[in-house]
Amino acid sequence: MKIIIIGLGLIGGSIAKTLSSSKDYEIFAFDSDQNSIRNALDNQSIQGSLHSLDDLGNSKYEDSLVIISTPPGVTADILRSLNFLFNTSVTITDTTSTKTSLNKILQEFNFPENFLFSHPVAGSHLSGEKNSATDLFNRKSTILSYHGSAASQHVDRVTSLWDALGSKVTILDADLHDQIFAYSSHLPHVAAYALLNTLKGLEQDKLSDFSGGGLGEFLRLVSSSPEMWADIFTMNEKNIAIAIDDLIKSLDLLKDKIGKDPNSLQTFLGELKDFKESNY
Repeated sequence: MKIIIIGLGLIGGSIAKTLSSSKDYEIFAFDSDQNSIRNALDNQSIQGSLHSLDDLGNSKYEDSLVIISTPPGVTADILRSLNFLFNTSVTITDTTSTKTSLNKILQEFNFPENFLFSHPVAGSHLSGEKNSATDLFNRKSTILSYHGSAASQHVDRVTSLWDALGSKVTILDADLHDQIFAYSSHLPHVAAYALLNTLKGLEQDKLSDFSGGGLGEFLRLVSSSPEMWADIFTMNEKNIAIAIDDLIKSLDLLKDKIGKDPNSLQTFLGELKDFKESNY
């Protein structure tokens, strides 16, 4: 089967590298960064490239699988531009971590039967094709979301893709997906950016010399792509705002216990430690 990957970054490049070892797939790519294309051709993770997304209208790409693996804002633009493929034999999916905004675009086109959302819960603070890796998705979760109009052959094709990549597939409503990931993924990044901004405001030289490994590990999140996370924060703004409000309540509670209720502070921290050990 032909696989066309739009965007050879960390995720797209890793999909290509992982699938390239199988003779079941013929992999092509499109990326505005020609260095990424050249790297992928050199390491033989792709067999060729597209000059334009309009090339997907060529009959040789019938019954293929198109994976949009770009930052969320770019994904939205690409999704609109691929409307000529809606309700055809071509299966289309994405890899972004926010879905509600994209779902509104699909609604404008009456939910085409050949599009499914994918969200591989895998990645790194590093980005780009040069940092892609085989088996990035092995034993990791991938969330699929799709409208009731999605045809079974397209559902099967996308499910088989993630199975081949070693992922554990879970089905989740698109709106619920964004609510959950606002807390489990987006809020930790918000907290890391806010903490770093706080540290920056201290104007202390060599503050890193006086910190343990935990601080650096947490702040690693800030090394992620600013373009991608600006898109995620904007496109999932309502859910993230609610999550931030809940975090502020928890910070206020902890502040109150530190200042006014030291007797229960250790108990409170112990309860949270037990919850963490049981759930994370």
